Amino acid sequence: MITNLLIILIALHSGSRPAEAEPVFFKPPELSRVAQELVGSESNWPLVFQAAEYQSRENTFSLGIASQEALARFLANWQQMQESRNRYSGLIRNGAGVFAATEVARTDSLHQAFRNMVEKGDIDASVQLISDYSRSIDDMALALEVNRTVDVEARLSEKQGTVEYRRGLIGQWIAASVGNLFREADGVRTSTESTGTVTFVDGSDVELARNTTAIIRSSRLDRLTNTSDVEINISQGGLLTRLSADGIERSNYQISAGSATMTVKSSNFWAEKTDEDRVVMANYSGTTTVTAENEVIDLGRNQGTIVVRGRVPTQPVHLLSAPRMRWAATDSVIVRDRITLAWTPIQGAARYEVDISDSPSFDGWVRSFPSETTESTISDIPTGISHIRIRAFDDNDLRGIESPTYRLLRSTGTLPPYLFLTSGDPAEIYTSDPEYTLTGITEPGSTLKVNGKTIDLTPRGDFSVTLPLDQGSNTLELLVANASGSTTRQERSITRISEKKLFDLRWSSFAEEGRVRFAEDILITGRAYPPLEVVARVGDVEQVVPCGINGNWALSINPERNSDLTIALRYRNSKKVIGERTFRIE
Repeated sequence: MITNLLIILIALHSGSRPAEAEPVFFKPPELSRVAQELVGSESNWPLVFQAAEYQSRENTFSLGIASQEALARFLANWQQMQESRNRYSGLIRNGAGVFAATEVARTDSLHQAFRNMVEKGDIDASVQLISDYSRSIDDMALALEVNRTVDVEARLSEKQGTVEYRRGLIGQWIAASVGNLFREADGVRTSTESTGTVTFVDGSDVELARNTTAIIRSSRLDRLTNTSDVEINISQGGLLTRLSADGIERSNYQISAGSATMTVKSSNFWAEKTDEDRVVMANYSGTTTVTAENEVIDLGRNQGTIVVRGRVPTQPVHLLSAPRMRWAATDSVIVRDRITLAWTPIQGAARYEVDISDSPSFDGWVRSFPSETTESTISDIPTGISHIRIRAFDDNDLRGIESPTYRLLRSTGTLPPYLFLTSGDPAEIYTSDPEYTLTGITEPGSTLKVNGKTIDLTPRGDFSVTLPLDQGSNTLELLVANASGSTTRQERSITRISEKKLFDLRWSSFAEEGRVRFAEDILITGRAYPPLEVVARVGDVEQVVPCGINGNWALSINPERNSDLTIALRYRNSKKVIGERTFRIE
């Protein structure tokens, strides 16, 4: 039967319709195999499912002539999509993420749109998106060819303050801009008031601290093996190396400073040339091999060493532990432009350093405040969100482990008050419980209303409110007003999951009151909720299928007579079961 269908589809694709063309039929268990053969992949089964008509009495799907033509048109384009996906992978390996970033983002968006249309069973839209995706791949390839040459492998991706660069070893230092590309022997330097980040083709970052000069001694790409060889020399100052997963696995990164050479296989490694003859190193993840005076040592996670010119590296030592802020939570709100921070003392610490930044990854503007005690007063804090971290240093200037990142919210009272929710998904929340506890933080002293009801705030601006839920969708309106009269309004949707909806099932065999008439093949479909998955068990056989973006799902079973079928619905992430029923096949 399937062979006949393939012959018909091939004929339709070739432009001729066989005289004997007629509707064809297949059973529910054949759906995945039919999808593999007719639309190229089992994952494309919704296209066949949507195009076919289901005849419940015969427990059979049928495909009419028009549906056959539509599937043939998709199949003719599916090979183009597969070839485009292979091209995409190759372009990413060759550096498209750096040199064609805009085109990569657009291509990713088109692929997601294609998968959404397939899941909806929309053949025409899927075919059009295959064509759009192929053209987007061509744009990626062109951008990569134009923007990347053999001797260009890194770019300035972030900077704060004035960062300078020079071409070659004897070039003039000139101001750098974000996006500047660097070749072998180029230099990059920061001042006492600036920082910069250099990104390499494999996605690895090298962050230059203040008052640092670094030279890219070597930067080569082996096109055959697609591996990078990078060597960076620290003339002065310090840098943080954050290798990507590809950088750790496929590339060779070497940092040289003073008499030390470091081979880095770490996503978080710090090296600093504290003076002409002394280098301190701290490794926070992965491994780093340090060589000096023909002596080799390996640094593991949270280990450090020191190299002094003319001496072998010191044996690895454990880095100081992370300080902890004396706050009750990781968030705090202030209205003034200064705050005194206090943190837990670390045994063996000689001094501390506090960083404050507008970025949670500290790759934007960063200010650092040294302290010899466990307190520091930070001033000139800008309005908005700032991020804070603390680290300790021992007597040898080895950097310790960084604290968790703390968030500081500063409001002047003339701007709309802040409102952050700390519970649930930011877009839509699903729960099977009859009530939901909403938590968050806002500007202290403000007035918060949820659906018109005033909610109490703590002195810090925290709040927690338990809300009863109706079945189905519940819309929450949050309105917060500060003392100046400025307001912030947010809406959240909370869907209370209905068990009745979960088990509103459609069967290909007669079913009533927990009993299902036996058939060799039984198709079950339902509509639940996007974050759920369906688990069906018959004897020792278990199937798990995810719900689609609209909550739809379908599965086929081959039961034995007088057996039990258990259907459970659970959250995909937590695996928490929210509904389960057993049916008797007889």
